[in-house]
Amino acid sequence: MHTMIAARRFRFLLSVIAAIIIWASGCDKKPQDATTTAEKTEKQTVLSDVPLAPFQVELLELAFDTAAAIPVYPHIKDRSRTQEAVVTACLKLGQPSRALSYIEQISNWRQGTGYADLALYCAQLGFGQKARIYLDLANQIAEKSIQTDTADGNVPQEWRTDQIKVKIAQAYAWLGQIEQANQLEKGVVESETAKVAGAKALACDEKTFDEQVNSLETMIAQGNFDITKNALGAYAQLFKRFYPDEKRRLLIEEKIKASWGKMPIFIRIELLTDMAVSALEHNDQTKALSIVDEAQGLIDGNQWPVEIRIPMAANLVVLRFRAGDKEKAKSDADALLGQYETEGSAIVNIYRAGALRPLAEAYQAMGDREVALLVYKKAIKEGIENPNSRPRAEDLSATCCSMAMHVVEPDAELWLQIHQVRKGLGQPW
Repeated sequence: MHTMIAARRFRFLLSVIAAIIIWASGCDKKPQDATTTAEKTEKQTVLSDVPLAPFQVELLELAFDTAAAIPVYPHIKDRSRTQEAVVTACLKLGQPSRALSYIEQISNWRQGTGYADLALYCAQLGFGQKARIYLDLANQIAEKSIQTDTADGNVPQEWRTDQIKVKIAQAYAWLGQIEQANQLEKGVVESETAKVAGAKALACDEKTFDEQVNSLETMIAQGNFDITKNALGAYAQLFKRFYPDEKRRLLIEEKIKASWGKMPIFIRIELLTDMAVSALEHNDQTKALSIVDEAQGLIDGNQWPVEIRIPMAANLVVLRFRAGDKEKAKSDADALLGQYETEGSAIVNIYRAGALRPLAEAYQAMGDREVALLVYKKAIKEGIENPNSRPRAEDLSATCCSMAMHVVEPDAELWLQIHQVRKGLGQPW
């Protein structure tokens, strides 16, 4: 009798676990040696998209439709890059199914990076088997890219396949398959070397901390710009991973600042921005504000083209606001908008919308939807200044993605602008 009761309880427990996994749509965080029942459940589970507001869905569809409107010939590079950006937005919004449907429509090697990004998304959620399915597809695209170049009599573009391989390796690192990750990273072009270290950093524990740090020090000691840049990015991930450990966190911060001397100022600002985000994720507003002030000092102490300064400073506005310095954040945003009003006409027209989008996002983050909408409308208007449809399409797609990701619902006037721009795309591209 007791055996029967125990068996029933066991079967009931398994059914509850399966139901939870299906309901969570991809949030299985069991270790890689999960039970056979759980593995079977994963195979049967469809990765579901997180519910979004209807306007967000419409914006994403418009963004991809606009990207797909760019002719394959002779603009396949721009077309695929813009499509890939929409895929990235989908994954950030928890839309794996939508992302997959878009990835399948990309016509060049970026389809491979799309599959690899989706694999990483699955790996991070604990869906190891599904991750491997997309890793296989990504690897097929990488191999196909080499074969196509060879068949066409062209020199294989190694940097393209290496980008795919490194993204595959990052997913393997998340899955705990470090040896596979290391093998894939071997021999890649310098610009891709050390990128996998960032994924390893987030999977690092106390036992492997020293090994990870020593590895990054060895990379930086080579004196190569790309390798150093990527290794510093991995240090920033270690900073996040070990933030609660003050001793290790301070050590990592010291190593970052001791190694960035030959890096451009904008890379230092990017690193500080990542570190401030990590501080905020750990509810350390005091440290975050200190880092933001340091980054702001680097911006203020150097000369920048307006189209570069505004986005960098706008990102810091968001972090400053989140760190509690709301009054200064608002005044800084207003100053940036004023700077655009007086100096924006000097920006080459294809870069104007790109300068405005981060500022619109900053106003939205501060809860000022009215001004955010005004800045988005200005971005749409500036995005059509170029007579060619290709840059218009790129800007429109990017603006739609921005509004979707930052949950900004267009008003009637802005919807009209968006649809008019989309309808007007055509020759000359």
